[in-house]
Amino acid sequence: MKRSNRSLVFSPLARQRGAILVMVTIALVTIIVMGAMALESGHLLLSKTRLQNAVDSAALSAALSLEQGDDHQGARQDAIATLSSLMSESDFSQLDDGIDMASLVYSQDEVTPQITIEFSEQPDPFIATTAADAEYVRVRVESVPLASYLGKAIGMDKRVRSSAVAGPSTPLVNCSQNVLPMMVCEGDTAGEPFGYPQGNIMAMKISSEQDSPIGPGNFQLIRLGDNSGAADIRAAMAGENSGNNYCFSGDDGISTEPGNNVGPVATGMNTRLGVYHGGTVNATDHPRDKDICVGEALDIDGDDNIVFSSDNTPVDGTLATPSLYRYSDYSDNYVDNTVDGGSRFQNSCPHNSDTWDGSGGANRREFAIVVGQCDGQSNGQNNDIPFLGFACFYFMQEVIQKGNLAYVIGEFVEDCTGTGVATDDTTLEDGPYTIVLYRDPDNKDS
Repeated sequence: MKRSNRSLVFSPLARQRGAILVMVTIALVTIIVMGAMALESGHLLLSKTRLQNAVDSAALSAALSLEQGDDHQGARQDAIATLSSLMSESDFSQLDDGIDMASLVYSQDEVTPQITIEFSEQPDPFIATTAADAEYVRVRVESVPLASYLGKAIGMDKRVRSSAVAGPSTPLVNCSQNVLPMMVCEGDTAGEPFGYPQGNIMAMKISSEQDSPIGPGNFQLIRLGDNSGAADIRAAMAGENSGNNYCFSGDDGISTEPGNNVGPVATGMNTRLGVYHGGTVNATDHPRDKDICVGEALDIDGDDNIVFSSDNTPVDGTLATPSLYRYSDYSDNYVDNTVDGGSRFQNSCPHNSDTWDGSGGANRREFAIVVGQCDGQSNGQNNDIPFLGFACFYFMQEVIQKGNLAYVIGEFVEDCTGTGVATDDTTLEDGPYTIVLYRDPDNKDS
């Protein structure tokens, strides 16, 4: 029997098949790992963004609470309430699972082992303090675990943290149109815009006395831009400058305008009701308001109180009085006469007929005046009184003149300061401001 001399031979093709299998396996593992990392990184970024938004909202809520008079403990409670409310939303459910809010201690910075709410007297550097007047707040949420998906296969542990700082901005530069050259001093009613109840009827007393006091509730003529003197006062009161933009900030201050300008105030203001005196104003250049309805006549008694002319009964400026024509009546009448081309027309003036004229100027009885912080100061030129904002008023009837005094009776409508733009000077303290977020020095993502 012959023995075969053939030996086993492995072809190059077989060896190549083995090498390709190894390479494909490595490639598949690499793709899976990269896919897992991409998926987990996307989820991590989304969760971090959501947590940052929630912490931002909590910090703003706490800062607003402080601005409204709460103490640090109350501010912490508001921050947690905001955070908890957001965590209850479906988009935040996974974050909610990772934040333990079962045991809350509002009397200390570390409200929970994961949540810290602390305060500082400045936003940067943020130095935590217990000082009661510290008005900048930082909310920090630490080490929030997240669920892993494919990342479990590669041992990925996902956790997120976030922090935010909020507090008062630097003073704002505010601009407004339709501004009268008139300033009112900040009032003293707590909790109301500029210290005045909205809807309150006020007698805006303008005095020609050089030494008249300036304090809460007092009014004073001011300079707008480069305007100066009686002629400019009359023109501004008549609305000639209503389209101009006048800007103020706490840094610039408000310059008062002394002098005997009682007559020009009355002459200019009364054009808004279609009353023209003195030959210096006219209906062409100074049109009346579309609506010149006026309620029961008002007067001023010897103590500067607003009274009804008929019997000197005091007027309660905060209550609805049917015999008066208030701002709500005025605005409703505008709707009735202008919506749908005036098809809803109904002259709602209960006191006199034919008071609506569609050819008149729109909203001429509405105007803005400057609010200043002037308690304790006296009348005089260039007082540079700190600017607080703009207050919008509604002109109720003709100006009352009594000797060297003029009374502009109006209804306080609202704080119409607007948002404004923050100044760059962090040393300024006076002037209107808003609550804003600051970059947290300890968190580059804030």
